[in-house]
Formats: sequence, C-alpha cells, structure tokens
Amino acid sequence: MPVAVNNEEGLESRRDRETPLAIAARLRAEFGIELGKKARVPLPRSIYDELSGED
Repeated sequence: MPVAVNNEEGLESRRDRETPLAIAARLRAEFGIELGKKARVPLPRSIYDELSGED
C-alpha cells in the first residue's frame, strides 16, 4: 500500500507544478514529436460542435 500512496502523492505534486501546456510540451519532447505551424492554430468551434453532435 505505501507504493500506491507514494505514486498518488507524486502525481498530485506534478499536477500542482505543471500546467496542461507544460505537460503537452514535456510529452512531445519525451516522444520526439514536433508541431508544425498548422498544428499551433486552434480549430474553429464548428469542428468541436460537429464532433460532439451539437450542430
């Protein structure tokens, strides 16, 4: 059980330190993924509405 507690504490402390953007950047660096210029432009809201079924 102590191992599970340590893992949970580690995850909580990381969540407190890292923003979602920092997490994404860390994972991209870890896996060697580079974003192109197109990937940095957000999709229009209509795309998300279509995916969720809210037309």
